[in-house]
Amino acid sequence: MSRIMTASNQSALTRLAAALPKGDTSRRVILARLKIALRLKQFESLMGMGKKFGVLSAYGSESKNENQRRNGELFQELQKRGYRKIIPLRGSWQGVAEKSVLVPGMKWQDLLDLGSKYDQDSVIYKHPSGVVGMYYQKDGEAEFAVDDDGSMAATWDANKEHYSKARGISFEFGFLWGQKVPWNGSSPYTREGLNRLLERGQLSP
Repeated sequence: MSRIMTASNQSALTRLAAALPKGDTSRRVILARLKIALRLKQFESLMGMGKKFGVLSAYGSESKNENQRRNGELFQELQKRGYRKIIPLRGSWQGVAEKSVLVPGMKWQDLLDLGSKYDQDSVIYKHPSGVVGMYYQKDGEAEFAVDDDGSMAATWDANKEHYSKARGISFEFGFLWGQKVPWNGSSPYTREGLNRLLERGQLSP
């Protein structure tokens, strides 16, 4: 399946599905494909300029049951703060499987507050200018998912094995692992700030 489905293809498949009887295997396959195509389109939009999101987990070194409880508590806390669209993720951190969330439109300070509350090593934030950073609150450092031209390094598709999974979409940020830079602990990096790091040779994509 291609990463992007054209509007004409989507319309044709919708008409075909409507013409097939309920319970038909082909109809179920077409509807599943349409659902994935919609999610890919939504994910593509989320990665665009002007959009922001946060990614964090409540998982720690506790038992499986305790981590699941903390994950449920995180959902409740986000809902209390007014977030209605919370995308559950499945991934891994340092080789250990964990659940996390991606929150479209998440406020920067909310991300920092909840990252601290759940004692996380790091949180991920996409700035509206297109910068995706992993921020280490305890260390005052940051790492970035950036390509040679300064653009965001990210891959997403359906039915692939990337770093994280969200409702049938696999995705991965191309972080420059090991290339941590100082971070002031309060403000996220913008594209302008990232460009300065690249110009000074502090990052090598």
